[in-house]
Amino acid sequence: MRCRFQLAVFFATLFCAQAGAAWLETGGTIESRPGVKQPYVLSIVVDAGKRAANPDDVKHILLLLTGAAGTIPAAVEGIKTQRPERLALRGFFAEKLGVVVAVGAPSDHAQGISSEWREGRDHVTDVRAVMEVVMRRYPVARVTVLGFSNGCRSASNISAAESGRWGARLQGVALLSCAGAVLDAPRMKALSKIPVLVVHHRDDTCLPYADVKDIGRRYEFVTIDGPSRPVETIADCGSNSAHQFSGSEARAYQAVADWVLSPPATPSR
Repeated sequence: MRCRFQLAVFFATLFCAQAGAAWLETGGTIESRPGVKQPYVLSIVVDAGKRAANPDDVKHILLLLTGAAGTIPAAVEGIKTQRPERLALRGFFAEKLGVVVAVGAPSDHAQGISSEWREGRDHVTDVRAVMEVVMRRYPVARVTVLGFSNGCRSASNISAAESGRWGARLQGVALLSCAGAVLDAPRMKALSKIPVLVVHHRDDTCLPYADVKDIGRRYEFVTIDGPSRPVETIADCGSNSAHQFSGSEARAYQAVADWVLSPPATPSR
């Protein structure tokens, strides 16, 4: 397998005049199947001197699998800092955990991936190709798989398929704004020995809370409330909706970060 993974940039001296926490973001592709390029974006926290950590010191990798069509925003190369009006998911977790790798739609599905494709073998193969390189680069880091919305299908499929290969390096699976049917799917039984966190907003109308709360409580379950807002009367999955934790991003993301940094000794179920 031929791959191009742009990591050397992280180990050069980096300069930035901005104060506070920051992360370095870069993108690339890996040939995951013959003739297929799998895009990714890698986000890594940088220290006060704007330098990336030694790979041997990185303890956590967050594998991010997004919803909707499974495409991801392109990397904005170089140093980034949080905008005050809205948290950047990749940056938040890079700052908290060290390394985030977001995997997008492969070149043979460049316009997006279906729910059915998310549950198939090619998806596992594509993500595996990225993770093999990342996990070699960070040899002691453990992996948390995070699925957001329809990305929960990807997260559960990939985690179940790779749990034997990754072994103890698979620390847990975090599922945000998921459908109850995904949490109740037979493949979740393959994760019975792996901690699973479910986070859902009480006002979510895209994938309603009422359809999730009972199933979600089979796992570690966090309910996000507020801030005060009009309750949506139609299904809303957009960026300003409760489904996306709009206005409550920090609380939802921090719940995941806390869970990763203080993992339960055993699954709750």
